[in-house]
Amino acid sequence: MNNNMGVNRVLGLGLTAILTLGLGAPAIAAAPLQPATVLASTVATAKIIKKTKTSLTMRKTASSRAASVLVIPKNTTLNVSRSSSGWDHVSYKSKIGWVPAQQLTPVKAQTQATPKTVVYRYLKSFQSLRQKPSAASASLTGVIRKTKVQRLGSSGSWTRIKVGRSIGFVPTNQLSSAMPAAVYKYSKAKQPLFQKNSSNSKRLATVVSGAKVEWFRTSGSWAHVSVSGTKGWISAAKLSSTKPDTTKIIGSRWLIADTVLREGNWNKTRSLGTVRAGEKLGLVLTKGSWSKVRTTRGIGWVPTANLISRAFKAIPATPRWVVKNTTLRTGASSSTSQKATVPAREKVTLYGTSNGWSRVKTSKGFGWISSKDLSANKPVSDVLKGNRWAISSVAVRASTSSTAKSLGTIRPGSKVGFYRSSGSWSKIKTGQVIGWVPSSTLIDKTYAPLNNVKRWATTNVNLREGGSTSYRSLGVIPKNQQVTAHGTANGWTRITTAQGVGWVSSAYVTSNPPKAPVPDKQQVFRWTTANVNLRAGGGVEHRSLGVVPKGEKVTFLKMSNGWSQIKSSQGTGWVSAKYLAAKAPVSLHPDAQRVLKAIDHRFGDTVSNIHTIRSGSVGHSAGKAVDLMIRDYKNKNRIAQGDQIAQFLLDNREQLGVYYLIWQDQIWLPGSRWNEYSASGKYGTQFTNNWNDTTKHMDHIHVEVYGDSGSDGRLDLSALGR
Repeated sequence: MNNNMGVNRVLGLGLTAILTLGLGAPAIAAAPLQPATVLASTVATAKIIKKTKTSLTMRKTASSRAASVLVIPKNTTLNVSRSSSGWDHVSYKSKIGWVPAQQLTPVKAQTQATPKTVVYRYLKSFQSLRQKPSAASASLTGVIRKTKVQRLGSSGSWTRIKVGRSIGFVPTNQLSSAMPAAVYKYSKAKQPLFQKNSSNSKRLATVVSGAKVEWFRTSGSWAHVSVSGTKGWISAAKLSSTKPDTTKIIGSRWLIADTVLREGNWNKTRSLGTVRAGEKLGLVLTKGSWSKVRTTRGIGWVPTANLISRAFKAIPATPRWVVKNTTLRTGASSSTSQKATVPAREKVTLYGTSNGWSRVKTSKGFGWISSKDLSANKPVSDVLKGNRWAISSVAVRASTSSTAKSLGTIRPGSKVGFYRSSGSWSKIKTGQVIGWVPSSTLIDKTYAPLNNVKRWATTNVNLREGGSTSYRSLGVIPKNQQVTAHGTANGWTRITTAQGVGWVSSAYVTSNPPKAPVPDKQQVFRWTTANVNLRAGGGVEHRSLGVVPKGEKVTFLKMSNGWSQIKSSQGTGWVSAKYLAAKAPVSLHPDAQRVLKAIDHRFGDTVSNIHTIRSGSVGHSAGKAVDLMIRDYKNKNRIAQGDQIAQFLLDNREQLGVYYLIWQDQIWLPGSRWNEYSASGKYGTQFTNNWNDTTKHMDHIHVEVYGDSGSDGRLDLSALGR
């Protein structure tokens, strides 16, 4: 087969794939057409001509096992284009194939002049074949990328070419003398290959996810590609320039140390870089002591020992101290193997935490220790610094927590050795036991318990936080009020009153109850329940002598037909008996009013209702208590809002005159901060065997005030921003 026949066949095949879609190009003025450079050769080339000795089967490739193309009759003259391993490449009846060379007889070669050399080019991108050298000219057809075309001449920045039977112009800068390299992309998902750029066209094949395809061009939302030799159209959005990672991840892991990522599961294979401690990895598989993982540096292998299955927070090497003898384990769980015991007070190095466990380096090597057994503070050498006395029965704990193990109980008046304080706790020694008790249960003076005996105030006296006039007053105990005495120290008595627990000077309390006053039988008092007219006689027909204000204490003289004769600030006269009460009316104290004003409009709909004066409670019946009911109080967000309100009240206790709070089964008292309420056995004893969400104050905040001690200073609003 001669070269021209081959060229025409290639051009014919290329033309079948051409689409008639035009692309815009800048318009230019037409220039005179220049003839294409044509190279002529005078060298005569000899054709190899052979004749068949017998009928021969033409094979598709140079092998007797290859597929049959057709049968060539005996004595047929054939042109041999090339030979390979005893086979000759020939053409017959527009078919091309191979026949055994030994079955052919050479024929005398004929010579002919080599035709003029034809210049070919290749399209670098899809182009419209223009009728004239201008982007505005009509498009004859479309020519796809990599198509081989014949160059005929040039006109300015345009080149005249021949494609199959079509002749036209394309931009010169879109032609290449060499076949452009194939551009490959990857399918990001499984998708159909369509015959045309429309989902309504014929489906030619299915492209699997991750398939490598040859890309020709993009038209709108479609891409023209070749998949395994089949050309068609797929979604451009589902193509990627990089090969997608199709590795299957079976779980997540975290690195506990900086680790070299290896190409293989051996520490001498090529390094792919270092992956930092704390990074979350995708686990592909585990093989022996190595695991294949996906990281930010790609996929590779790391030692399985450097991985854990829970989130790990890496921490730069940081010193910590062991607070007690503890077990060093192989993993972040109490179910993992024990490596050694690390003694209390040992300094270790912390490298990270996971699920309540810390990865540390100790004198016993690397391992895991429960985070609660570590401290950021260097241990303090304990030296007895004096003595303290217990003012109540209290459990000695193994650590600074009310839930820590109890080491025993000390009784009121017990003398103990004092080491130091930590927060609201004190470290003490009693006998052979060393442990912790709340600091509020100790004083530094000899304390003599009194076993809750009765005492009475001999005068109006301040109830103080501690046994000294330097302590803040918690309120005033009125003269003759009965109190419960718990013990004495340094001339002061610790008592429980309606105002709470505190200290009063022992000089102002007595064990003798006050003598009951002799009532004056000649005087009876009443209190007005409204602004009421004082009349000259017992009836509305009598003239008014004036108006007696609501709440005034008046002297009752006598009753007649529903009218009472009284002495008042307006003189002596008559008022309707229905406007008089036998007891003084209770009003809300100024501090309680300050609380209501401070809460108003500051916490949205969190407070669903407010209760103040009522019977059944000393504080409420006296007008010194406010209950703030919390809406949907079991919701964790509402509980957090209740915490915010409680903190707001504590931040402003001086300004509002707040004495104590009860909320979420905890009580806040001056000097002792938050403590257990129902579980303490000391508070709310009237609710014993009747504890519920209301009596435990789970659904409301109880605010007890002093009365009128608020400073009315500027409010601290920092809690509102938490």
